[in-house]
Amino acid sequence: MSLWNDMSWVPALRTPFLNQMFELITLMGYPLFLIMFLCFGYFALGSKRFFHTAMLLMATGLLNAWLKDFYQDPRPAADYALDAGVGTSYGWPSGHMQIAVVLWGYLAYSVRHTPYKTLAYWAAGIFMALQGFSRLYLGVHDLGDVTGGFILGCVCLYAYVAAENHPRLSRGVAQLPVSQAVASLFVLQLLYVVFYPSHLEHEAPIWFAGAMMGWLLGRYGMQGAQVNLPGNAFAKLLVAAGLTGLSFIWMALTTRLPNALDLADTAVAGVVNYGFGILFGWGIIYLLPKVLSKITGAAQTA
Repeated sequence: MSLWNDMSWVPALRTPFLNQMFELITLMGYPLFLIMFLCFGYFALGSKRFFHTAMLLMATGLLNAWLKDFYQDPRPAADYALDAGVGTSYGWPSGHMQIAVVLWGYLAYSVRHTPYKTLAYWAAGIFMALQGFSRLYLGVHDLGDVTGGFILGCVCLYAYVAAENHPRLSRGVAQLPVSQAVASLFVLQLLYVVFYPSHLEHEAPIWFAGAMMGWLLGRYGMQGAQVNLPGNAFAKLLVAAGLTGLSFIWMALTTRLPNALDLADTAVAGVVNYGFGILFGWGIIYLLPKVLSKITGAAQTA
């Protein structure tokens, strides 16, 4: 067995304490944590920064799902696995690793002009390393999967940052009318779904595509205004935590209602899932800040 696929060294490292630690770390790479973290960050840590973080994260997540179902690379033997959350998903590339590079790398990059730059880069590197190693330790990815996720994460991060720093391109995107921006994203997502390598129990993540569209629509609805929570730093954190709790409820509703409808027609079910995903993204980016603005009168600044 090649080095890229060999997992025989993993069991010898395991202890009860490390099992719990790496199970906790790996939870930070699953959708529930990621979505709630993005919501909290949007409200408390900079709405513009976390709008871009979310768009990049959702794009790289959709790419990872497509690649997994295209290559259908098997995970390591089930005897090694300590993480039951992987379900029937495939191995290459590691989504946890790819997303960790994009998420923590972009957040570190976004504070590059502050005194926290060095600390942010070190923290990002540590989070990436821990996330990648957790997948090896828990026996659900081999070294080839994690390396592939790391490389693809770096490519996605570099491409997004390069686009942001390209004066002509970034200016053109910023000046794009909402109709053209929405139409462009919709066409890309439609092509994504049409050419998705679907097979039994492996369908395109349409709800997440809808959430990405809703995130974009909500941003345009805000017309460049940034979320500015009322009160001192502690009060802002409490308000952000409360809004994140509401976001969790909203996510539960928009993900479970389509299933409750029990639609037999696959195409109709896809449209409904996409629509509920839009409602989720739009509700977080636009609706919650607008409601808070009506209540406090101080939730937005231009």
